[in-house]
Amino acid sequence: MIIKGPQTSLLLGTTPLLLPDPLNRLARKLLARQRGHTTIGTSSDSPWLFPGAFAGQPLSSYHLGTRLKRLGIYSRPGRTSALMGLSTQLPAAVLTELLGLSAETATAWTQTGGNWARYAAELHDRPHPRIH
Repeated sequence: MIIKGPQTSLLLGTTPLLLPDPLNRLARKLLARQRGHTTIGTSSDSPWLFPGAFAGQPLSSYHLGTRLKRLGIYSRPGRTSALMGLSTQLPAAVLTELLGLSAETATAWTQTGGNWARYAAELHDRPHPRIH
């Protein structure tokens, strides 16, 4: 995270993403509360919003996903929705290059993109994981 005055940015690769409120405040609170086994034995602040079990390493995407699922937060529906939205605005060739999709997948998305009734019906029929 990059904190400059009242603004907070999340560094994704080499690109900083400015966090709007309320995400700005939530990210700052999370950073201020870091505790647990990931902070024991370190003499400096971790640069990671979600530090991993190994010093200087972030939490893996797998473990972050596991933690979010325990809270009932699933990333796939939001990701799918965002990708379907892109498929209504961009040609298949651009999706292939931009997202690294196969040409077949990108073409299928652009052909069904925007058909939210079909997407909603398909989403309804999918099995949903149980929260324990």
